[in-house]
Amino acid sequence: MLRIPHFPQELSLRVDRLWEGSSCPDDRLFAEVFLSQTKAGIHVRVEAPMLHDQKVPDAPMGSRVEGLWEFDVVELFLVGPGHTYLEVELGAGGHFLALGFDSIRHRSDAYESFTPVLRFEKTGEKFWKSSLTIPWKMIPENLRALNAFAIMAGQFLAYSPVPGEQPDYHQPDRYPVATL
Repeated sequence: MLRIPHFPQELSLRVDRLWEGSSCPDDRLFAEVFLSQTKAGIHVRVEAPMLHDQKVPDAPMGSRVEGLWEFDVVELFLVGPGHTYLEVELGAGGHFLALGFDSIRHRSDAYESFTPVLRFEKTGEKFWKSSLTIPWKMIPENLRALNAFAIMAGQFLAYSPVPGEQPDYHQPDRYPVATL
């Protein structure tokens, strides 16, 4: 069982396998997702490699980008009772997206007014890092599962694999059990 600890401790998730569990053919590709509980909510921090052909949206850094999953991105899914879940995305260009679902692929909230303090930095030409805090009011009550994914260089990666002929991250019943 995964447990999100209180800050300064962190739960670390390494996203480095293809969505169905096989080894990624490109060993440059991976992401690290770090989670911790704070007074304000769940703090999410990601680190991923800078790629020469990074795919980022043409939007101001720090902004919400609908369809961010079409670019290089790291995604976190937090699952509550039934099929309620929150999807939070942090992009390689310093963008974000948060979406709430009340059933599989059925959006219940686009969180368009969510304006997090988003931190983004590039460490030389090797890595990019991004972080934000998800307020408790957005976190599904009675957290029961979570998973992390990354899309980069045309590859779909997962912390914990999900089945299918094609990548489909919206499979909350296949995620590892988690708690606060």
